[in-house]
Amino acid sequence: MKKLFNYVMVLLVLFICFSCTSDSEKIIGIKIYEYNKDYRVLADKWKNIGINTAFVSKELAANTLFRHELKEKNIRVYIIFPVFYDPELLEHDSTLYAITNKGKIAKDDWVEFVCPSRKAFRNLKTDKAAELVKSLEPDGLSIDFIREFVFWEMIYPERTAKSIDIACFCDNCTGNFCKQKGITLPDTCITVVQKAAYILSFYSENWNDYRCSLIASMVKEIADKVRNIKPDIKINIHAVPWRDSDFGGANIRVAAQDIYRIAPFADYISPMCYSQMLKRDAGWIASVVREMNEKAPGMILPSIQVYPYYIDDLFTPDDFRECTDSALKDPSGGVVFFSWPLFEKDTVRIQIIRNRSAID
Repeated sequence: MKKLFNYVMVLLVLFICFSCTSDSEKIIGIKIYEYNKDYRVLADKWKNIGINTAFVSKELAANTLFRHELKEKNIRVYIIFPVFYDPELLEHDSTLYAITNKGKIAKDDWVEFVCPSRKAFRNLKTDKAAELVKSLEPDGLSIDFIREFVFWEMIYPERTAKSIDIACFCDNCTGNFCKQKGITLPDTCITVVQKAAYILSFYSENWNDYRCSLIASMVKEIADKVRNIKPDIKINIHAVPWRDSDFGGANIRVAAQDIYRIAPFADYISPMCYSQMLKRDAGWIASVVREMNEKAPGMILPSIQVYPYYIDDLFTPDDFRECTDSALKDPSGGVVFFSWPLFEKDTVRIQIIRNRSAID
């Protein structure tokens, strides 16, 4: 009987330890791009509310005082690394713009994209990622704007699939596509609009395959290069929060983010589930996580907003609490909050996180 009791106690201790380990592995993250106040105070606040991972700009990551304070509090650092969003380069060389099916450059408000098929640009980006990892040695690289052009933050549920532009139909993309797939366009296809219409009408599946390959291969190129420098680095991918049924399969057809293809090269997939700005509810967040988890099991790390943004629709502290609960439901790997400046607009929302037993 005594041996049985001891055996049961050992199992109980192991179970408790396993449970604690599982909880501690949940990422509770915060996004922040700039900060000019006391870094020690900031790190203390984050530690106090349960933040264990910071997703930061390269400028903040390069700040030694900022990094020191986070290290003191055991807060991991992921550098946010934009890929095809590069307005500075586009201002210098406009020939790199992606082109939409309407023959226009890929620019909508502040969102402007480089064509994803330009080899020199892709090499430049992978080299920059490698330089960042080599010089700053972050815990992770959080790859952003790793998709085809779309201003998804302004696309609401009532939009039709056909109303969303598709890119990139520049000569480089269509030329490479036809060469790879063995397709010859009719002589009547002269303009970008004509070429796009023909390809989408007769070769849409091939076109989706080509574009998804461009994006997935870019993830692989970056991941391979930075892991060659720092083998234990974690790779997080920012994903458009579209399910297969949204806008006629726009996750593939527009964004060209095939989670099945991307997952083998990443550690986390982070759908940007910004419910208020997208006119969605808390339950929608959990549905995005569940569907993406079927494609990348155990890798989904939703990012949610904490305060109204872009539009004036209400987003109360109670709404935020519901969204947080929804984001943390299994099979979620945690939650990333967008963003710290928005938290500072309403300290009640900070208290909500502090009070959560799952995070404390």
